[in-house]
Amino acid sequence: MWSHVAGWNIIPLGRGFFELEFQNSRDLEVVLVAGSLNLDLGLLRLSLWQPDFNPRTHKNTFAQVWLRMLELPQEYWSPRIILAIASAVGTPISLDKATSDRKYGHFARVLIEIDLANKIPTQLLVEREGYAFFVYFVFDRLPMFCSICKSIGM
Repeated sequence: MWSHVAGWNIIPLGRGFFELEFQNSRDLEVVLVAGSLNLDLGLLRLSLWQPDFNPRTHKNTFAQVWLRMLELPQEYWSPRIILAIASAVGTPISLDKATSDRKYGHFARVLIEIDLANKIPTQLLVEREGYAFFVYFVFDRLPMFCSICKSIGM
């Protein structure tokens, strides 16, 4: 993953949080400049340690979910257009292989990062000159979000 980094260690903290230890500050800088990592399982978001951080009490509203776009006309099946539509819902991370290879035409599927504290749309009106249509959204494995404590989980 970071072949250019001399040595590092990962420590699981629970609830999907990890502490990364580096042998020197230069390696830390190199990794932070690279930003988030796009892994097969999703996006690994990196941030600097904050004093008093507790994974048990930290309120997280962001989740990575697969977004399915239904009723997307075939002429709109390009990565640029699909990712632009997905950006109306969240931050696009990647297309699934079947979508990018055009192996499946029933729906386009995009991995996105979404803020569950915001209203989650179920459709989007796509407009161009002289034509408009709705794209409908289905979210695969959308995590439970507590609107009272404003955090993922119950």
